[in-house]
Parts: sequence; C-alpha cells; structure tokens
Amino acid sequence: VYTLSLHDALPISITDSDGRFSLNIPEGKCNLQISMIGYKTQTVDVCNKQDIAITLQEDTLLMDGVEVVGTRANTKIEGNALVTRIEGSALEEVGSLEEMLARTPGMQRNGENLEVIEKGEPEYYIDGRRIKEKVELKRLNSRQIDRVEVIMNPGAEYDGEMMAIVRIYTRQNFAQGISGDITGRYENSLDYLENIDPSVTANLRYRIKNVELKAGLNFWHASVTDISTSDQQSYTSKAGQSMMYKQQGSQDFRYRGYNLNYLFGVNWKVNERHTISLEAMLEQQLQDTTIVLSDNALSLNGIPVETLHTETHTRAFAPGAGVIGGWTNTQYIGHIGKSEIGAQFDTYNYRYTERNRIDESGQTMFSITNSESQQYNVKAYGAHPVWKGNLRVGTDMSFFHRYYTNDNNLSGIAGVNEDMYQHIYAAYMEYHLDMDTRGTLVAGLRYEHEYRRFDDHLKDSVFRARENYLFPSLSYHVKIKGVQLGLSYAMKTRRPEFTETNDATVYLNRYSLSQGNSRLETEVKHELSLQLRYRQLACGLNYEHRRRAVLTDVTLLNEGSTILFHPVNHDKPINQMSAFASYTPVWGIYHPNWTVSINAITHCSYQPVINLGIINPLMLKHAWQVELNYNLVTTGNPEWNKRLTTCSHNLTAAVQKSFLKDNALTLRLEARDILSLTKQNITTDYGYSIYQQQMRHDNRRVCLSLRYSL
Repeated sequence: VYTLSLHDALPISITDSDGRFSLNIPEGKCNLQISMIGYKTQTVDVCNKQDIAITLQEDTLLMDGVEVVGTRANTKIEGNALVTRIEGSALEEVGSLEEMLARTPGMQRNGENLEVIEKGEPEYYIDGRRIKEKVELKRLNSRQIDRVEVIMNPGAEYDGEMMAIVRIYTRQNFAQGISGDITGRYENSLDYLENIDPSVTANLRYRIKNVELKAGLNFWHASVTDISTSDQQSYTSKAGQSMMYKQQGSQDFRYRGYNLNYLFGVNWKVNERHTISLEAMLEQQLQDTTIVLSDNALSLNGIPVETLHTETHTRAFAPGAGVIGGWTNTQYIGHIGKSEIGAQFDTYNYRYTERNRIDESGQTMFSITNSESQQYNVKAYGAHPVWKGNLRVGTDMSFFHRYYTNDNNLSGIAGVNEDMYQHIYAAYMEYHLDMDTRGTLVAGLRYEHEYRRFDDHLKDSVFRARENYLFPSLSYHVKIKGVQLGLSYAMKTRRPEFTETNDATVYLNRYSLSQGNSRLETEVKHELSLQLRYRQLACGLNYEHRRRAVLTDVTLLNEGSTILFHPVNHDKPINQMSAFASYTPVWGIYHPNWTVSINAITHCSYQPVINLGIINPLMLKHAWQVELNYNLVTTGNPEWNKRLTTCSHNLTAAVQKSFLKDNALTLRLEARDILSLTKQNITTDYGYSIYQQQMRHDNRRVCLSLRYSL
C-alpha cells in the first residue's frame, strides 16, 4: 500500500493493486511527495506532465528490525464476486495455495476436493489466464498472492458453461534482479506405507527494467490406493418369470505416476499503458501405471452362477521423450485514452498412448488406445467509460479437436476410430453502472454458437449438431449501513464431456460395460443467487433450475446378467436450493474460519446434504502456527438418483514455523484424516437396477513441506 503525502494541500489519491494512481493537480502546484515503508521518500515535479513512472528505492536501514503482523483478510462483495485481499493478512502465511484457498470466504473442502460452496469444483484463472491443468496451482504459494476473487454466478464475459470461477491475482514484482521461491514436499500414506509422494517446485523470476523473465520446474509423484466393494441388483423378467441378477464385488485400485513440468515466461511492460506477456509449459510424463484387482460374484435369484477374478494392468505413455503436451498463453493489455483493450491467444496440445492387459479367469485380453487433442482459444475485448459506468464488449472463439482410436481383442467389443470437433463462437457485452451510494448494477448478454461434429470412421457415419444460445446475466450490489448485499442472475449451460460423448465401449468385466453417447444434448441452467457480507460474516442463498441434465443410466443386456452404464439427458427438470454461511473472526492469536453449507433437491422425498468446515489456526509468537481442522459431510441426496448413506469425517492437524528474515524459510508438518473416517457409501437408483458402493480412499497421510523464498 502506497502512502501519498502532497505539498500545498493537493488532493489525495490511493493506488490500485499495480501501483497506478491519478490526480487532478490544481494550477501552480508542482511538488508530489511519495513515501512507502521500507523505501526512500521521493519528491517529484509534476508540472505540465501527464504520465509519470516512479520507481522507489529500498531503504535497507529502515527495513532492519521490522516485524510484519498478519491481520484478518479483507473481504468484500463486488458485483457477483467475493473479493479477498491476501497480501498483508494472516492468509499470506498459510503456505500452500491450496490451503490458502480452503480458508478463503466462498470456498470449502468437500472431502478431499476444494470447491466453491455448493457450486462444485471451479474453473481457475491466474492473472487472467484460464488454466487447464490443476498441477499449475502447485507452483504458487500464499505469499505470492495479492487477492482472490470467488465468483459464484459468472456473468456474460465468461463461457456459458462455467458454473463457478476463482480468479487468482499474483503480486506484481517491481524489484530489480532475481526473486523466486523453492518448495519441497514429502507425503507418506499411513495406511499404505509404500505410497511415498515427494514433490519439488521451483519458480525463479529475473527483472531488468521493464522486462521480467520467468522460469519454473515442478516435479511430482502420485501414489493412490482405493479399496471399494459394490453390490449391484438388477431386476428383469423372462417368459413371465421375475429374475433378479446380483453382482457382488470388491476392487483394489492402485495408481503410480510422476511427471515433470517446465514453465517459461516473459512479461514486458512496454510503457505505463501497454503490457505484453507470454507463458509456455511442457509436461513430461515419466511414469503412469494403474493396476486394478477385482473379484465379482454373479447370482440369479439367490443361486450362484459364476465368480470372476480380474486383473487389469494399464500403462500410459507418450512418444518423444515422454512429452505428452503443453500449453502456451499470449496476452496483451493496453490503454488508449480512457479505453482499455486486451487480447489473448491460448493453445493446448496433448497426446498419449494407453496399453491395457486384462487377465480374467484364465483368459488374457489386450487393448491399445491412442488419443490426440488440440485446442485453440482466441479472446479480445474493449472497455470504455459510458455515462456513469463502463461498457465492456468482447468476443472469444474456441476450436477443439480430438482423435481417438482403440484396438482390442475383447470378445464382443468393437474397435474405435473416431474424430470429434467442437467449435464455439461467442460475443458478449456487459455494462457496469455505478450509482454511488445506491450501488452498482452489471447487466450482460452473451451469444454463443456451438458446432459439434462426430466422425465414426469404422461405421462410416457422421453426426453434426449446431446450437445457438443467448445467455443473459444481471447482478446488483450495494452497501447499506455496513452490510454488503449482492443479487445476481445468470443463464448457464453444460456441454457433454468427451468421455460422455465417446461411443466406444469400455470393458469393465464380463458382466459390466461402460459407453458414452454422442447424441447427448446440452444441459441448460438458470441460477439466482443472493449474497450478504457483514463484517466477518458472509452468507449466500442460491436457486438452480436445470433442464436436460446429464445423468448416468444403465441398460440391461443378456437378459439382465450384464449391465451397460451410459449417460442420458434427464427428461424432467431438476430444481436445487443451496445456502451457506462463513464466519472469519480474529480473536487475538485465534484466526478461525467456520463454514456451513446445505444443498437440497426440491423434492419432498430427498434429504439435504450438509457440509461443515471448521478451520482453527493459532498464530503464535515467533512465527509459529498451530492448526486443528475438521470437515463433516452428512448423509443425503447430492444428486437426483444418488444418496450418501454414511457421514464422512476428516480431522486434520498441522504445525508450522517460519525462520530467517521476513520469514523466508517455512517448515510445515501436517497429518490428514487422523481418524480415518473419510469413507463414502453411495447408493444409486437406476429404477430397475440399484447400485451400492462403499469406498475407502487413501486419505490418511502425513505431509512435511519446506519453502524458501528468495
């Protein structure tokens, strides 16, 4: 934060997050004094000048002995977003970006997943760039973050299928020379001692004048062991006789993989009004293996028919030294007069080969899969003040292509040779109207044209679909006597994913198959949200109306002995209500974050699901931090045909200590799922088939991390 002290009673200004400010200087007033703690005060002559670049020099003598004390995070409602300032708050010292996001108002843990409250996993943006791989979050820590914006009801600027967005803005590095950080992490399972997962992340930045060069390296190893049991009951009839097939099984899933990610980037501040940046990442896959051991017993009307033991060995790899792909991002942001303009170009390219060997009751089967994906995104926008607000218009286009083949010797399973294309052309406009004390109104409209093409080369068939959508959005926020209120509406969509539209049949075992559906229609949603913020209390209420919802269904084959899982569009609308409350006070050394949310399908026979998160950090003297956190997910119906039949509990403890000047070195020890109670029991009702599954995840782990900031 810059403190501006002006001679001769000049007006006062506050800088934005990038250090920019503007002043209307009275005639004859020329001296502007600028000061900041830790930097030498400067006096600048501003007479007859429009744009001035000011670089403060560090005052090392002044900085000696300074102790930084974190305070509560400053959170406010802006339009349809909860904006939390991280720099200078207690959240700055949390450590990993994931742990910091879990404490950010508007977000919570749901088991091991990090979600926007009652919106599911969000899309992440880092400094305006949408990320495709969540591994990118691992290269950041809380000290690098300036602010976080949690958007629960995205407006017209964003893709129509984005249900929730988290925008992360990193701190701007104005210091010349080298800076960066290195983080090492060691994680070990307490239930499966052989599951050892080290990771190392290094980020370096070098700034010379207006050019910043960036380089990063991320190595991670992942070991996953999941144990589950299942009970499938299918009801059918033959010649007037009722028949009940029952499949009871157990499954041992084990995954091993480790990857390397290389990041390169340059940020060139051409002048005070124009900035160009370029980033690129390559991903190298060093190992990716999966072993699944399963036993399934089939019975008919209570009489045993057969027991199967299946072993599936899968190895995924990429040609060319294991490089499976990467992405590039090019951005331009500029200002011409009072207008802001921007453009962005993204590329994503990934390819891999997967080999499977299936040993089932003395029979060996093989399959090989090849997949290549390319995606290109182009975005451009402009913003200009109009009347009392700001008008923003833009366009974005997305071109996606995936080529997929599968060859196998599986009995009754055909091979696959398919191409899938998806092109989206969009244009939008948003108007931000500032009504002073009466609040701010944001109205938007987005148009999208979607083109899908599905080529099945083996069947010599082509499927094409074209759809046009108009997505209106409206949000309003106002502050009344210290209470911030926000109301928003948006129409959204959900396009089927590739795995849902791929017509290839996946062999699970002799009595269980899985298949996509290339004829799926796009789901449409209408959402209305209300948010409230008073001091450290944030509350929200959300209503959602869904049409053509995509759900998993089953078809009975071979007179009911074999089941085929496949996605379908639900024929009835689904209405859901959700609400949350988050309280983040600061009581001395105690900085708790308490969040409770409830999600309910508006049908009398459906039970709501409650998620309770309690984070209890103690910020002690000498940079010590102690935590005891708890997460609860109750029984209920999270989806139309699913029910959680047991509660899930997660108790986590951690201790953290920082050393050296400015707490440059931080050591953290964490134990997760101490009570080993994060099991999940799920029952899915398909009408004439009921599927019950009990899952035990490998969540009970101890983690040791060490971070050093240059």
